Amino acid sequence: MKSGDLVRFKGWHISSAKENSKQEWRIGLLLEYHPWEKVGTVLWNGNTYRVRAENIQKAGKKDVKSKNR
Repeated sequence: MKSGDLVRFKGWHISSAKENSKQEWRIGLLLEYHPWEKVGTVLWNGNTYRVRAENIQKAGKKDVKSKNR
């Protein structure tokens, strides 16, 4: 993952693994990611969040809805 990538993420707050698995995925913009920290900074709804790498995935074509459809 690189800065500027569109990503889906969940669980930006401290919670148990059980609660985290129930959260829905959100689409955001990856601002910063350092592999040695295993934490990424994501921009979502005008706010930045520090998210664990295990809760960030690169978004694909299916995640972005097309306006032409």
